[in-house]
Amino acid sequence: MKKQILFIVNPIAGDIKKANLPNLIREHLDHKKYSYEIAYTKQAGNATHLAKEAVNNKVDIVVAVGGDGSINEIARAIVNTDLCLAIIPLGSGNGLAYHLDLPIKNIKKALEIINTGKPIHIDTLKTNKGDVVSFAGIGLEALAARTYRHLGLRGFLAYTIATVKSIFFQYTPQVYQYNVDGQAHAKEIYLFTIYNARYLGYKVGKVEQASLADGYMDLIVIQSFPMWKVLWIAILELIGKMYLAKECTIYRAKSLKIVLDKKSAIQLDGDSNITSSDFEIEVNPLSLKVLVSPNLNNY
Repeated sequence: MKKQILFIVNPIAGDIKKANLPNLIREHLDHKKYSYEIAYTKQAGNATHLAKEAVNNKVDIVVAVGGDGSINEIARAIVNTDLCLAIIPLGSGNGLAYHLDLPIKNIKKALEIINTGKPIHIDTLKTNKGDVVSFAGIGLEALAARTYRHLGLRGFLAYTIATVKSIFFQYTPQVYQYNVDGQAHAKEIYLFTIYNARYLGYKVGKVEQASLADGYMDLIVIQSFPMWKVLWIAILELIGKMYLAKECTIYRAKSLKIVLDKKSAIQLDGDSNITSSDFEIEVNPLSLKVLVSPNLNNY
């Protein structure tokens, strides 16, 4: 009996045109193995609704055609279910796809993995603001994500512009109180990033030890520093060597709570949110089923 696939397409994700997607699916999907439908999102949150319908209709595989934000929306509906997520990474950053060694912005090769791949289970992060698959953050990073969202541009250059604008014109570090696995801390924070996957996107912010199947999240906390150091900190983040900064503290944790002021910015899988309550997050072990290359062993 054929397995059922639903392709959920975010038409505005990334900078890759998707008009030829139906033809490529028709040409390269294994039709002896699968039957399929294609649905296009119309607005933010629509992917979650479509994925919930897929769960109710007992679809076997939901394919996220987009970036980390699209994956997040779909995962919120299928976490802790037996429905399998596949990914055609056509977004801007594609952090999860880089971690899982999926073909970036190559529809044909991504379809080949759907034809031949194996299912694995990965950790997700459960928060009081919704599920997270790859990464989350507060401070500068959250503000940069919000600035990027409103730029009307996409791609690495646009994210660079948003980050520079946030650093020099918008962001002021502040003291945060936070609790890591029951241990209380208070520091003036410049950057606070929660990693489940290894990358933020574009292979930026690499945390080599981050694993999607170890039951832990990795927390990178950068305390305030003199502005003359900003280029040094930025370079360390780009090359994945943030631990070399003396202002950096790294935690491996199962739970985290951060006390936030009203109308604070947070980002979840690259999408900006505003919250007026504290941010609570914990690891949800092996809660999401994902289709990956049969050759992938270390994740």
